[in-house]
Order: sequence, then C-alpha cells, then structure tokens
Amino acid sequence: MKRILPGLCFLAIISLGSSAWAHMLWIFADDYNPDLNDRVQIEINWGHHFPKEPLDKEGILKRVHALDPSGQAVNLKQVSMNTYELTVKEKGAYVIFAEINGGVYSKTTEGYKRQNKKGLDNVLTCVSYDMRAKTVICAGGEDLGVGQNGDDLLEIVPLKDPASLKEGELLPVRVLFKKAPLSREYLYATYVGFSDQRETYAFSAMTNKDGETKLKLVKKGTWLVKVPYKLPYPDPTECDQYYYCTTLTFKTN
Repeated sequence: MKRILPGLCFLAIISLGSSAWAHMLWIFADDYNPDLNDRVQIEINWGHHFPKEPLDKEGILKRVHALDPSGQAVNLKQVSMNTYELTVKEKGAYVIFAEINGGVYSKTTEGYKRQNKKGLDNVLTCVSYDMRAKTVICAGGEDLGVGQNGDDLLEIVPLKDPASLKEGELLPVRVLFKKAPLSREYLYATYVGFSDQRETYAFSAMTNKDGETKLKLVKKGTWLVKVPYKLPYPDPTECDQYYYCTTLTFKTN
C-alpha cells in the first residue's frame, strides 16, 4: 500500500470567475447494487473531498449520460443541478458518465486567465484540460455489461463486478485513452474513511502494456480511482500542456 502525498498529480484549473482550484469530478450513487424497479440517486461531485462535495455552481457540467447493461443509452431524470435519478429496469451493469466543460487557462504573473497564451504577457504556464467521471452500478445481482466502455477520451474500465470481490482481493481494470490501452501510467485509489486529507490515496499502481492493472481492495466500501494524464501541447506558443483526468467510483460489499 502506497500513500500518495498531497499535490502530486493535480493541476489548478479555473472553473468559474477568477478562482483557481485543484478540483476533480466524481460520481456518488446512493445504491450500487439495486434491485429491479429501484430508483438510484446519482450525485455529481466536484472538489477535493471524496466522498461528498456536491457540485454547486452552474456552468461546470457539460453532460451526464448512462448506458444500460446492453450498452444502449438510458434516460436519467434530473432532480437538481447536481442530482440525477436512474430507474432500474433490467438486471446487469449500468454505467453512468459525467463530463465538465473543458477549456484552457493561463497562469500569468498577474493571475489566471481563461485563454491560451495568445495576446497575454508574462505567461508562466498554460494548460488545456478535460475532466470526466464514471460509476458502475450492478443491478439485480448481475454484472452483464460491467466491462463496457463509453466514448470518453480517458476512461477506467472495471473488468469484474467490484461487488463480487471480498476485502483483500484484486480488482482488474483497464485504462483507455481515445479507446486505446494507456500503458505505463499511474492510477491512484482511495476509499471512504481512509483519510480526510485532500489528494491522499490508499493505493497506486501502474498499467502494463495492455493498459491493465489490478487494484488491491484493502477495505470494503465505496472506492474512487483516479487517472491523470498529461501530454505536451503541439504548439508551445499557444499552450504548454494537455491535462486529462478521469475517475471511477464503485462499491465493494
């Protein structure tokens, strides 16, 4: 087990106004193993403090969508700005996705600007960012569709139903970037109750050449897995770096 020190892999991004935050996006469900006809509350969180920091500002979310166990789009009922409701109509794995409005920020000696380097003086760094989240809900005791992936640029795919695993067992996952395996990149995982410190993780692992690795589920409960991924920007006169970040949440029993 490896503890990752705060600040290792988050970048500050501007969300609204002039505040610079080192935020992440994640999804929290009130029931990860519902029965048929149950209604599951899906909460979109945005901030530092897993498991709960509900998104509370308009204009951040780009979209929230879901796939049913057969991979077909399923409707979610929006209850509030950050809460959606899923009605379970068949057995299997429902996959929920969320995405913020990405963008570009530049840090200058005078502060942060929501634009690239063009037309700015004294730019210290420029980042183009994309942040997404995903959760898997297995209904009716079935895991059909648990390994399906969506259309996210960066995505973590569980290869087993987490609820079928016991404390101490290993959960295999695959990390994809533009639908191709992302090799030799780190992912970071934590669970509810591990720490109240921001950006502190219970476990880390590196993907292999096939984009796969295994997470040791050292504690039963609700987990968050995060993958940050950085790439150089093709035109350094315009910006310096692409920053992608995705999370996966699930629950073990």
